[in-house]
Amino acid sequence: MNVLSSTKQFSRCLLMVLTLAILSACSVSPLAPQDTPPALFSKLDNNSAFFLKKAEESSKKKSLPWQFVATQALIAEQKPLLADSIIEYLHSQALTPVEQNALTLLTASNLYLRNNLQETQAALTKVNKQQLSEFGLIYFLKLRTQLHIDKEEHQEAAEQLFLLTPLLKDAQAKQQYHDLLLIELSLLPHDFLQQFQLTAQPESSALEFAEQQLDTAQVITPVDPQQQVKDGWYTLAYLYQRYQLRPNQLLRSLDDWKSHYPDHPAINFIPTPLTELPELSPYQPENIAVLLPLSGRYKQQGQAIQYGLLDAYYQQQKAAPSAKVKLHFYDTQAQSMAQIAEQLQTQAIDFVVGPLLKNNIAAFLPLAAEIPVLALNSFPKQAQSTEAENSQVAWHYAFPLSPEEEAKQAARFIFSKEHKKPLLLAADSNYGKRIAAAFNQQWTALNGNNQAPVETHFFSSKKQFPALIARALHTNQSKRRISQMKVITNLPLQTKQRSRRDVDAIYIVSKRDDLLMLKAFIDVAISPFAATIPLYASSRSHQRDNHNQELSKLVFSDSPFLLNADNKARQEIEQTWGKQSFSALRLFALGFDSYQLIGHLIQLQNSEQQAYKGLVGQLSLDASNNVLAELSWAKYQRGKLLEITAPASAE
Repeated sequence: MNVLSSTKQFSRCLLMVLTLAILSACSVSPLAPQDTPPALFSKLDNNSAFFLKKAEESSKKKSLPWQFVATQALIAEQKPLLADSIIEYLHSQALTPVEQNALTLLTASNLYLRNNLQETQAALTKVNKQQLSEFGLIYFLKLRTQLHIDKEEHQEAAEQLFLLTPLLKDAQAKQQYHDLLLIELSLLPHDFLQQFQLTAQPESSALEFAEQQLDTAQVITPVDPQQQVKDGWYTLAYLYQRYQLRPNQLLRSLDDWKSHYPDHPAINFIPTPLTELPELSPYQPENIAVLLPLSGRYKQQGQAIQYGLLDAYYQQQKAAPSAKVKLHFYDTQAQSMAQIAEQLQTQAIDFVVGPLLKNNIAAFLPLAAEIPVLALNSFPKQAQSTEAENSQVAWHYAFPLSPEEEAKQAARFIFSKEHKKPLLLAADSNYGKRIAAAFNQQWTALNGNNQAPVETHFFSSKKQFPALIARALHTNQSKRRISQMKVITNLPLQTKQRSRRDVDAIYIVSKRDDLLMLKAFIDVAISPFAATIPLYASSRSHQRDNHNQELSKLVFSDSPFLLNADNKARQEIEQTWGKQSFSALRLFALGFDSYQLIGHLIQLQNSEQQAYKGLVGQLSLDASNNVLAELSWAKYQRGKLLEITAPASAE
């Protein structure tokens, strides 16, 4: 490629990128103009539009640094297509080895943003760390860390964090990555971390100590400082993993750790989960009552939750054999809530998980005003009024698998994709109308209450699907216009139906078989010369079957536990329990997380920033003590699931 054509290529892509970037950045006020670009991979104080403008105003030779920084900014702004255009241009230029190395790292970061994890890994292996600046090395290590975390490679992620944390200068960043390092290490197997437990030091007199020093003076073994730092981290993770549900013991162990590692870098930036312990003492129950329907109509649902809860319980017992916790199961179909409440007093129950059914929750909560309760469904409606909210017991919590909350998350996710006019298709039932109302409520709030409600179409049977889609996409109007033209002209016109073009997304809430048919009708109805409309769906339509190929490119939400068939926990469960329906596995995850949450509820309740990574999703508490599960998103691609992960930070 000659210089002229190369320059023209950059001019074309720069014009496109500048136009889009300026439009998207119109609400951002850049800082005072600067004549030299900031260091590549450093924290950027301006947006991509600013840097692209600087590149346009500079000479060809001086524009390259601006283009590199603009690419970093585009990745940070999650604009992979625009970043690709600059990366492609830079590849055509005569770059120094250092510049080529930096471009490889930017390429890897952009591949990660597009969720191409294997290609990201391959690109990172080509990066020469010796040629990176200090900022570049930090950027490289952050990206590798995030890649290992996404692949649940906790040991590898920790190794990257061991290299990264000493390089960080900013106190906030150092604290953030110390927190992350503790979490990753605490996810390592208990048997591995156990070898780093603190050993008691025998007391000795000053004379004995002096004699020991003389005896060992000639055989002093040099200590590797880096290994000593690692050992300190492993020990800290072991203590956190073992005593996280016993804060008093953890605090005492933390003091011992500090005396063993007085110069450890974590001393000045103790991970947040450890610093908050003195103020937030978690629940440490010894007798837990579990209220579930273990017979009758809801027996299968109750047993699925029971299996999940027992699995979490036995995992805890294996990790901390000294934990004295007993489970007491009560069948809510065999006894009344009043009868169960009486037994709780005699058996010294100090925490309750359940009930599951809403009518039982309404009856039980007033009888358990003095006991912490984690109900496995929504609070009764009357308890969510303003008057009742003020009198709500602070230690009563609700953990529902809420379809309304999932609909709100869908609205936020679709909004984040910059869609302006979505359609909503749902069953004409109480369930469908509840979901539509929740989606509309969230969508209206996101648009500043200035937008009309989302256009919604309800259906009650499969027979209505052809007419439903024709009405929703206006192909019925196109067909009517064609018929009118044929009547007016009295000619055999060659025409094609046209679908509407203002709709840029469709959210479908339906069962699996309905979704398959609806998608087929939508694919046929969209004009061949029109852009494809992205389709989104809820977890209700995610099931085991052989029809994934037919749902190609459809995006949907569900628990992360169900999106990855290679998940180790899921494989172990299915080896023991056999292959179950996704509905049963969701309830298993609910039971598992409900037990794991007991020790985290107080912290979640007292900090909006706190979250717990469960099987159901990323769990947090709202102001009314409702457990909210942030679901994950995935896309069907050629019959396989491709999870849509959060992009790596470019800062």
